[in-house]
Amino acid sequence: MFLKVDIKSVCIEENALKICEIKTPLNIEICDLIGCRLCEEPPSFLSSLFGSSPYLSIRYISKGENYRWTAETVQVTGSKEECGALENRINDKIGQEKNRPKKLGVFINPIGGNQSSLSIYSSVISPLFKEANISCDVLVTERSKHMIDLANSFDTTSVDGLVVMGGDGTLLEVFNTLLTRVQKEANLDYDQPTCKLKPLEIPIGIIPTGTGNGVAKGLYGNIDVVTAALHIIRGRTRYNNVQALYTGGKLASFSSVIVAVGLFSEMMFHTERQRWMKKARYVFVPLHLLLFKKQRLFNAKLTIYHKNRNSLDGAEPTEWEDAVQLEGKKIESKCFSIASPGAGLNYACAPFGASVMQYIKHPSEFVVVTYRACGRLEILSHFLNAAQEKLDAGCGEWCPFQGITHKQEMERETMSLCSETAPKTRTSPCWSTQRQADYHS
Repeated sequence: MFLKVDIKSVCIEENALKICEIKTPLNIEICDLIGCRLCEEPPSFLSSLFGSSPYLSIRYISKGENYRWTAETVQVTGSKEECGALENRINDKIGQEKNRPKKLGVFINPIGGNQSSLSIYSSVISPLFKEANISCDVLVTERSKHMIDLANSFDTTSVDGLVVMGGDGTLLEVFNTLLTRVQKEANLDYDQPTCKLKPLEIPIGIIPTGTGNGVAKGLYGNIDVVTAALHIIRGRTRYNNVQALYTGGKLASFSSVIVAVGLFSEMMFHTERQRWMKKARYVFVPLHLLLFKKQRLFNAKLTIYHKNRNSLDGAEPTEWEDAVQLEGKKIESKCFSIASPGAGLNYACAPFGASVMQYIKHPSEFVVVTYRACGRLEILSHFLNAAQEKLDAGCGEWCPFQGITHKQEMERETMSLCSETAPKTRTSPCWSTQRQADYHS
């Protein structure tokens, strides 16, 4: 939307910029202002005779349906002195926003998704950051696993936040590298599931340009790159839990989307092998496994650790970790898959959607579902409902948890436990939740 108004209709208040004397008055919160600058109309024959007219271009965030945000413009006309004075007042207000980043480290995976990350950055993201007076250190990967080297050597104290342009796999590499580095610097025994890990101090924003963008969908409600960039510019952050996966006495990986055994891990494995299919593989592989492959059942033994919810009532977020001792609940079941989506109370748009929120009562909790043997059509119906964020409990049992130990006996052959692109294991793993990452939202 483009709006042209006279400077007399613009009023700056304590927390908002108001534009009156128009059909639908605008009330723009200061935190939703991107930036403003004094401009002059392009040279023309009339301007050469009468002089060019200055105007003030104000850019702001407009919040639409389906969580989609857009950058809109208000053009304010007036004398050069009036426009200059208004520009200074608006920029002073924006400068008082303490949460807004001034410098960012941008990590770009140029071959993820449609291989358009670099063009999206240069044509969309960089101009928005410049309008918001945000400077950037840009790092671009050149080979496989290069993101790990870049993240490990980057000085996070030199910036106000990090931005990852890529998909869930790229984000996982950055997560694992930075979280592991933080634990090493703190001299923590991070290979022990009971160790209270240190959270990241640096906020991380995600611009979804990969093939799989589940984390971005969970945080922003969509995978629109402009929406993601505007969230980052706005600078508001919140803590979100990630899951830690332990096996063989060591930390195997962190996870932000899903940890799974059985069918889900098979889907991840075969989806990774069909990368040539691009995004189509996320439809083809699940349908192929659900409709044409025999279910592989295994005997699972889970011990689910959770806190007494009554003792958490009234506790501050910083007290959840130490509120009470974990209580154990044992589950033995013959199933074809076990999965824990990366959804929490601060992650309401996460994979599996807001429908998992009915099982979560406190931000320290995740949910795990054990899928029992059932018919192909029942499984297919369940996944179709899940895609529409309408989960049904017919195929599985849902339980909240803070930690899980898992043992399994395969009827046919041993299967791996996968956490997105995490190292595959063939031993009995332990899942644990850790409050780790701060996202722009």
